[in-house]
Amino acid sequence: MLKRRRTQKLKRNVIYSTATRRRVMLRKLHKKIIWRRRMFAVQEMAELEIKTETN
Repeated sequence: MLKRRRTQKLKRNVIYSTATRRRVMLRKLHKKIIWRRRMFAVQEMAELEIKTETN
């Protein structure tokens, strides 16, 4: 499985202290994570196809 990246900074900036800002940040972050997982899955599928073609 994919290794988890450090997605949160230890010291949060004051800019992100409001609830809506935090929500926006989390949504962006979540999109990145979903994107990485999807790309990983595509890569895995490609590897499986290559293996089945060679056998």
